[in-house]
Amino acid sequence: REIGCIVRSLGCFPNEAEVQELLAKIEVEELDGFVHLEKFLPVMTEVLLDRRFPPIPEDVILHAFEALDENKCGYITKEDLVKHLTEE
Repeated sequence: REIGCIVRSLGCFPNEAEVQELLAKIEVEELDGFVHLEKFLPVMTEVLLDRRFPPIPEDVILHAFEALDENKCGYITKEDLVKHLTEE
């Protein structure tokens, strides 16, 4: 269930359908919820070498943070971030 987080931490940003496609390629056989490294590495190596999932452009990330910076002060306080992530 954490495979999407792992892939995203490697700089790839697939949607959930694409994560499911990766899981199908990895051929998860056991029902224990674990993905074995020897099955994950070849699939993920191919994804990285093919640059299949490009990173999110900087301007998109900047625009997202600017939207959260309600006071236009150039930063987001911890309290504001918590508020946005939990309430909105």
